[in-house]
Amino acid sequence: MKDYDEAVLRYEGAQDKAREMAKGLLAEGLPVDMVVRVSKLPESDVLAIKTNLERSL
Repeated sequence: MKDYDEAVLRYEGAQDKAREMAKGLLAEGLPVDMVVRVSKLPESDVLAIKTNLERSL
């Protein structure tokens, strides 16, 4: 079970990093399709990040 827990933590960390990268790229004005390609996140996640960014402005 320890190996599984470590793998889950690594995956979650990688996802957090990808979301932060996507947030930065969107803040720089890159198009959603490019951010999806670069970050490897699903388009729905990138769109959600974009919506949150727009709300915070």
